[in-house]
Amino acid sequence: MSARASIRGYRAGFLFAVMLLSAVAGVTLWTEVRTGRQVAERVQEALDRAGLIGRIRVDALSLESAIEAHIRATDDPQRQAADEVMEDILADIRQATQEYTRELPHGDTLVVWQRFNMACTRLAEQVRAAAVFSHRQEAEQARHHLVEQVRPLAEEIDGLAGQLARENADEARLLLDHLASLRVRNLAFGGGVTLLAVLVSLWVGWRITSVLERQEATIQAQMEELDRRNQELDAFTRRVAHDLMGPLSPLKGYLTLLRRSGAVKDAQALELVSLSESSAVRMGELIEALLRFCRAGTRGEPAVGELDTAVSTLLLEVSQTAAAQGVALERSLESGVKVSCPSQLLQLIAQNLLSNAVKYTAGRPEAHVSVKVVREGGEAVLEVADNGAGMSPETQAKLFQPFFRGPETRGIPGHGLGLATTKRLVEAHGGVLLVRSEPGVGTRVTVRFPLAAEAAPPVRGVGT
Repeated sequence: MSARASIRGYRAGFLFAVMLLSAVAGVTLWTEVRTGRQVAERVQEALDRAGLIGRIRVDALSLESAIEAHIRATDDPQRQAADEVMEDILADIRQATQEYTRELPHGDTLVVWQRFNMACTRLAEQVRAAAVFSHRQEAEQARHHLVEQVRPLAEEIDGLAGQLARENADEARLLLDHLASLRVRNLAFGGGVTLLAVLVSLWVGWRITSVLERQEATIQAQMEELDRRNQELDAFTRRVAHDLMGPLSPLKGYLTLLRRSGAVKDAQALELVSLSESSAVRMGELIEALLRFCRAGTRGEPAVGELDTAVSTLLLEVSQTAAAQGVALERSLESGVKVSCPSQLLQLIAQNLLSNAVKYTAGRPEAHVSVKVVREGGEAVLEVADNGAGMSPETQAKLFQPFFRGPETRGIPGHGLGLATTKRLVEAHGGVLLVRSEPGVGTRVTVRFPLAAEAAPPVRGVGT
């Protein structure tokens, strides 16, 4: 319970670390995007202000040329055209100053801009005054006004514009430095949180690994203890079965001698003696089956046996029983199929499967049993199929339980240990046993063993 709670706690810690990393990544990305957008906006604003200042400086210089053109004009249409040019320039200056003052930062820049704006206003007044002199055809007075009033104001505006440009560049640089420092702080904070999350993740991983190693050691110890107890149980069962066989053998002998001696004259008593003898024989068979079942779960010394040879040897015996019970046998045996299992155990496996197939098929119309030994890939396959009574899904679910006999086997002799023993033998030697059955159709049992390393090349032999 505590280990499960610890794992839940470590899982929560790991999820917290993952969420922390995700949050840091999200905040860092958002900060980068926002900072990048702010940098782009500030740079664009600085460029726009620099452009506006350049426009005003150019317009101030253009005013001088417009006034000189106005003074040099010889008729009213030329003066009217010069007036329009001057008004356009003055309008452009007003528009530029309005755009410049939008979102103008406070501080020294605002003071310089006020001086710059006042100089532009005075310049417009002096330009108009020079235009008035020109309209009166007082060219000398207009030129004097241009030199004494307009040009000094234009130079002042040019100087103030240069100062504004420098301050604008300084402010943009300071702002960019501030944004860069903010980015560095954010990255440092994100790096610290990321390091913390990584440390938490490493600690959680180390703790989980420790818990899993302890659990693995516990499971391994429990498996070893379970294996030891199973071995003790099998040994105990073998001893008990062997001890039961001790008094049972002379009992069977005594009953046989008593039946054959003629000492028992009463027919009913003689029948009871015969029934007791049969019961003792069945008890002996059951005990022998139990011994085989206990020994089946243990793998002996490594040995290689030929599956096809074991089946062929057994078929000599089973074919007589099958013929006596009216069951046709079909065989298809590929030769040289070697597996890592002793021949005696292979014969026992085949005997259990074939005797069951013949026993539960006898009496069926056109009863037949087919047995096949083949190679499939890297496996040796033994398949026994019949058209007997078959089994229900409920019976198949309990088929390998010791001493279990399904309702389909009523009236047919058996102990319920044959298939259970066969399955233990097959699995003890690295094989797999599968059963497919359908009531009224028949049963197909398939055993698959890994091929032995020295398995011979495939040579197919078929007989019927």
